[in-house]
Amino acid sequence: MPVGCSAQQGESGMGFLLRCATANGVSLHGLRDLCGISSVRTIWSSDAASLAGVLAIPAHELQDILVDKRKHMDALAYRVGGQIILRTELLRLSKPQVCVACVHRDGYCKALWDSRLYTVCHIHRTPMVEQCKVCGSPLRWHRPAVDVCQCGAYLQSDHDQVMHPDASEVWVAGRIANYFASGCRFEGMSGALPTWMVELSLDGFLALIQAFGVQLQPHQKVVNASVAKMPVEFWRGVCCRAVQRLSDYTVSKDTKQLSPWIWEGGLESLALSFVRHADQQVAIKLLRDVFGIEVLARFGSQRTVLCQMPLFED
Repeated sequence: MPVGCSAQQGESGMGFLLRCATANGVSLHGLRDLCGISSVRTIWSSDAASLAGVLAIPAHELQDILVDKRKHMDALAYRVGGQIILRTELLRLSKPQVCVACVHRDGYCKALWDSRLYTVCHIHRTPMVEQCKVCGSPLRWHRPAVDVCQCGAYLQSDHDQVMHPDASEVWVAGRIANYFASGCRFEGMSGALPTWMVELSLDGFLALIQAFGVQLQPHQKVVNASVAKMPVEFWRGVCCRAVQRLSDYTVSKDTKQLSPWIWEGGLESLALSFVRHADQQVAIKLLRDVFGIEVLARFGSQRTVLCQMPLFED
């Protein structure tokens, strides 16, 4: 293509391809056609070789920013912005969201925006935008430009909604930004929360926030396929409830009182499928503290992946 583009630090792979297409006067569908990539599937890092020839960009540079689909502990996982995510329902790869202020100022989309729990911009403290304010349609990657809706309108946000710096959803967004090495060291209210949270992988952190915040009612049944379809406002609520319940856990003398409000299945999943061993150890500790469950006794010898020595003691 005549106009070359360079990826920005922390840029989304799909956002970069959209930016390249726009700069050269073609649509993202047109770029797919030129590269021989089906228009009905996600563009993965494995497509880098096909894209490299058309974009005149080294394949390894494209592999670094495109989402990589892989196996981790025999489970499907994605690598996004250098982070391995096992709980893929916590990603929004086909339904993008943007910080309007960032995308207009910087001109590119960020990889960390692919996280469902990144619900407000940690820089501007404004809610993420997932649908056009003009036509009301959900945003898609196949649009004229990174800052333009598929209807042709420039993306807009509600500038009156600015979160307080200590808001729970701002803290969660800042922690996610830290994982993506955005140059921000965002700590906020960490003193009110368990100190072991800093040991978690991004996948472990997201799983913890989901487990502590996803239930609106006590003993509520959680179906991943259903909650993954919920709007960004729902996930902002998840962040707020999770931070409050984690704070309650930290100071509570009887942590089992929290059990009706915590998603046990989410913690069990983390105990069995994890990126760092600290993720597993935290899940085992919480299952014991909140639900009185000794994980090894529950899952038996067939769950040999579980460690017997807890990393975090009371």
